[in-house]
Amino acid sequence: MNATTSSLVDARGVPVSDCQPQSLQDYETALLQFHSYFGDPTETLSQTLEADPEFVLGHIFFASALLMMTERQYLPLIREHVEQAEALSGKANARERLLTLAARQWMEGDWDRASLTWDQVLLDHPLDAMALQLGHLTDFYRGDCFNLRDRVCRVMTSWDKSVPGYSYILGMQAFGFEECNQYDKAELVSNTALEMEARDPWAVHALAHVLEMQGRFDEGKIMYRERENDWAPDNGFAFHNWWHLALYHIEHEDFDSALNLYDEQILPDDSDVSLQMLDASALLWRLHLQAVEVGARWDRIAQLWANKTPLENGYYAFNDLHAVISFVGAGRFDAAREVLAAVETAAQDNAGVTRMMAQDVGIATCRAMIAFGEQRYADVLDQLLPIRTVAHRFGGSHAQRDILTQTLIESALRGDRPELARNLISERKLHKPFTPLSQRFASRLAA
Repeated sequence: MNATTSSLVDARGVPVSDCQPQSLQDYETALLQFHSYFGDPTETLSQTLEADPEFVLGHIFFASALLMMTERQYLPLIREHVEQAEALSGKANARERLLTLAARQWMEGDWDRASLTWDQVLLDHPLDAMALQLGHLTDFYRGDCFNLRDRVCRVMTSWDKSVPGYSYILGMQAFGFEECNQYDKAELVSNTALEMEARDPWAVHALAHVLEMQGRFDEGKIMYRERENDWAPDNGFAFHNWWHLALYHIEHEDFDSALNLYDEQILPDDSDVSLQMLDASALLWRLHLQAVEVGARWDRIAQLWANKTPLENGYYAFNDLHAVISFVGAGRFDAAREVLAAVETAAQDNAGVTRMMAQDVGIATCRAMIAFGEQRYADVLDQLLPIRTVAHRFGGSHAQRDILTQTLIESALRGDRPELARNLISERKLHKPFTPLSQRFASRLAA
């Protein structure tokens, strides 16, 4: 059947080129897994493609889901499926050809262009939930908070409760509102999404960010524990939600509880997933800044990063920063400098937005963390202060990038810069005035 005459559509009425009936059912299963993080969409699609190797949308979704892992190790497999989708372009519909193009653009480092291509898909197919989530995650990785919100808002007039997956779209919208500091809207939309689908870890995550940014840490602890049976068991995103709960404990100077979560939930077993490893590294660094002894945990996470080098070095600056953090924490400064050298090379040689990330933010942040480990606090300030207002360019959330502010405060305190420390602490207390950690910084300044 020619794609132009195919009458197949997905559960939201979005056109799909000719495929086996079971393949379309499997696509819906994979899409739900992609939305909810319960199950692995690539595992589902791998089995589907064995039975239906000409399932164009399956190849596109498989490649695109792997792209969202932000790891170079998956590029050969991604390329294989992108090329298979391209070889099937004759039977693909216009939507699928654009989705294939977006995957190739991301694969080749042009994340900005991929973002625009997903927008082009959504112009004609605003109910394309896969394209919407791919674009949403790309906005997060690029640190584009406005598009993180507005991409979802642009299509919301086409969505309502009658459309399958609506609650997950609301969860995305809530996170976009939060990252644009529209906390009231974010909280309202998060709760609406969770009323519709309690097992939506992205909506839980958006609400957690609201409570984090407003300093409502006691509420955050209660929220996570009351909803734990919904978002935590057997969920691929649970480690990050546990990380947020650990941040609440750190803000209350309950460092033992944060470490217990690290050991039992955030990194209970060795991992090869950069997204999980960077959470582990970031948590240990926050504890390190407060002079908390973490024992052999640094050696373990540093070795996990070492297992990924040199292949991953220089691919995505946000990941590189966390690899440097782990090496500095473990006292492996040669390994940290190898990552830095790769980031410096990426700032010259990478394509597209990843070159900008390395150039504008990656180099300075990696240099700063190495300097902190070597107690060169003036150098930390020299590196971080100029890039504070552009740090969003290498991705992550406000909560994740708070690690830079905390490192700046510590460097000002330890580097005998009381006026700067006072300004930075005053700024933080404006946002989080009632937490013991903010008071801890202020007390150290007074001392």
